Amino acid sequence: MDLDGLFGPALPFERGASDVEMTVRPQSLQRLTDGHEALRVYMEGAQTLRLTGVIHRTTPILWLVDSAGDIWFAMEEVLDANSGELTYILPRNGPPMRPRDVRLGHPALLPPVRSGETKIARIGGEINYNPHPLEPDPWVISNNSGRFGKRTHINKSHLEHVREVFSSHGIPLRLFFIYTEDATGGR
Repeated sequence: MDLDGLFGPALPFERGASDVEMTVRPQSLQRLTDGHEALRVYMEGAQTLRLTGVIHRTTPILWLVDSAGDIWFAMEEVLDANSGELTYILPRNGPPMRPRDVRLGHPALLPPVRSGETKIARIGGEINYNPHPLEPDPWVISNNSGRFGKRTHINKSHLEHVREVFSSHGIPLRLFFIYTEDATGGR
């Protein structure tokens, strides 16, 4: 299987990452595997229970494809920097974080590394609940990750292949690809 062709090459993340993102993984982290019903059931609940529907509209699910081609997903957890305790899930368009907060973004979805090492992944992004009366699938997958998704070498077919993997697990998603221009203005 040509993982580079399907999901892009495995490269280090762009922009910086906190020491916590390099050493701690989210409590909500899971790998998408065969027979994995929990994520599908969780997502279906948004359409039938208004309580969870409200939560889903405001809380994105982070995802990424690691170097081995596995898909990992989690909520973007925020920890207290002093205690290391989970304090809240970072909402979409939420309030600014407090000085004592540290978020576990896309790099935290990968295994911890030692000082001086880096983390690599193929592509990453978000899954958002965004129902639309003219669309059959209420969930949208995007490459909205400043570390692994919005990179000039990532193209729409990479995201389409990720969507196909989710679909093979019974999780239908609409696609929203974010084009990223390189420094010269090209793609």
